Formats: sequence, structure tokens, C-alpha cells
Amino acid sequence: MKTTLAVVLLLNGVQIPLPSPAVLQDGFTWLPVRAVFQELGYEVDWDASAQAVKLSATGRAEVRLWLGETKIEEGKRTYHLPAAPRRLKGIIYVPAQLLRLVAPAQFKWDNEQKALYVSALPVGEVAQVNITEILADPPAWVNKLVTITGEYTGWQPDPFSLATASGPPVTRSDWTLRAATGCIYCTGGEPGDSISLQPYSDLGRRIEVAGAVQLAKRGFPYLRVQRIKAPAGRKGITCYLTTDRRQYQPGETIVMQMKIANPTEKPVKLQFTSGKTYDFAVRDQAGQEVWRWSAGQVFTQALQQKMLAPQETYVVEARWTIPTGDTETALAPGLYKVQGDITSEIASYPHIIHIQGQ
Repeated sequence: MKTTLAVVLLLNGVQIPLPSPAVLQDGFTWLPVRAVFQELGYEVDWDASAQAVKLSATGRAEVRLWLGETKIEEGKRTYHLPAAPRRLKGIIYVPAQLLRLVAPAQFKWDNEQKALYVSALPVGEVAQVNITEILADPPAWVNKLVTITGEYTGWQPDPFSLATASGPPVTRSDWTLRAATGCIYCTGGEPGDSISLQPYSDLGRRIEVAGAVQLAKRGFPYLRVQRIKAPAGRKGITCYLTTDRRQYQPGETIVMQMKIANPTEKPVKLQFTSGKTYDFAVRDQAGQEVWRWSAGQVFTQALQQKMLAPQETYVVEARWTIPTGDTETALAPGLYKVQGDITSEIASYPHIIHIQGQ
């Protein structure tokens, strides 16, 4: 006699209506396939002659699975579920793991409440947000699905960002994402159908990350990643700026480096309006420019272009000695943004440094 236990299902923070409850049976959590996947925006069709379920959505490969079989076909891919779909009280149920494979999804099990919390990406695009929006009111964003475009910065946190100053939220393998408005920790995120990030060679790679906002025990927000995509063309070009240190005194020299790379499989043409093929600038927190590498330099006015081959990488560098004394160029202590650019379309994200007082 099979033991069946009803399970509370919360999908993206909401207890959705189901024709029959999710259940725990034979060591697996089973979900009514039509109700759950329709909630995520899929069309769910039943082929009675083949005893098959078809999941389809615009821009997604069709998914087919069969009653009593563990095999799944997704476009040209074939893989297997840990248990075969089954019929319970006239309704087709599938193991919850199907959501991991198709959506993809993250699970959290509450044994006391017998509840399964599922965070899964719906069909279509998740709203783009800025990191500053999340930092402004972290509790308001908990469990909300968001998309952030930024660059992969490995295990290197920004010590001046509220979301990364306290260390990894979940495991030591958590990684950081730097965007135009700050830095945030990400956890998990086995890349879906797009890219596989490497801790060193992919530093600075431009990516689009989708996932659910979570709150660490120490109170700062982070992203539980469910999908990673790589932009194509110029939008995918790496333009990764770093400095030799994060804190400086007046009179010390800042060494700035910018890595430019083409991680895509197609060549990308870079077009320049003059002999200046890169630049660096330092701005205060108000956005006032305090130094620019190209200022006072003379460049040829001829148009130039460079073809960046797939996987090609090069590095440019600049140095700036911070003014000292009570001169007009002396800087007030505080945080400053270092930024570089290659063309009007390709620029680095701001890199924050701290200039201390004399």
C-alpha cells in the first residue's frame, strides 16, 4: 500500500490553485503537471494516443514526456527523470525534479510544515532591475524574480558595497556580480543553456543573471541564480577594470588595468573615431571628473578599426599619481569611481577605490 502525504506547494512565494494537492509518495514530491507549468507560462497538451505530455512555449524547445517512462525529450536533447510520470485520481503528476530540468528551479523543503518552496523562472523575460533598487529595500525584494546584467567578478567582493562587504551568504564558492550600480553576491547557478563560467579566465565577462532575491542571516541581499546568459556581439565584450589596490594615500600612484576580450564565437569589429583606442577616468561620488588619462594628449584624427577575434584578449594600462598638499588639485578623502572605455558603446563598470586623507 503506497503512503501518500499531501504537500503544501508555494511557487515563487505564492500558493497557487491546484486541482489536486502536490503529494509525497515513494520518496518523491509529485506535482500536477498542467497546473504548475501553466502557472509558469507554458502550454500543456495531452496526447492520449501516445500517452504523452507536451510542454511548449515561445522561444523554448518543446518538452515531451510519457506516462510510465522516465525519458524526456527537449528539442534534440534526451535525458531522464528519477521517476516516471504517473496518473493519480485522473490527473497526470510528475516528479518535482522536472522543474529543475525545464525551468530551471530552486527548491527549499520545510519538513515541519510539509511544504515545498519552489523558485522557478516563468516563460518570457524577467524584469531587469538595478542593484541599487534591491539595496534600497532588501526585504521588499525577497523571493522576487529579477534579471541583472553585469560582469562576473569571481570571488572578489567589493569592500565598499553593502551587499558584498560581509562575505559570502551561503558557501565559499558563492561569486559576485558587478554592474553599473554596484555589486551583489550570487549563489548557485549552474549555467543553463548558455555558458560555463571559469573562476579566472572569465573574470569580467558580461552576463545576464536571472534568479530570486534572498536575504542572508546578516541582513544583506543576494541572488539565488537560476539562469545565466551571455549577451551577443558588442554587448558581450569583456571590458574589465581593476586597480592594484583598493585604498590609497595622496602621493601614491594608482595602477589601472583594463582587460578587453571577445568571449563569443564570432569576431567583433571595434571602431574608433581617432587614434585614441581607450581611456581611463576617475570621478568623485557626485560624478565630477577629477582626472582623465587622455587629457592634454594629442591623437590622430583618422578613423580606425580593430577586429577582435573569438577568444582574443588584450590589456591596456594607465597610472595616475594622486595629488598632494593644499593645491587646487588636492582631493577630499572619500570614495572615488575609476572607469575606462574602449568606444562609445563599450565601457567598463565603475570600480570603487578609497582615497584617504593625508
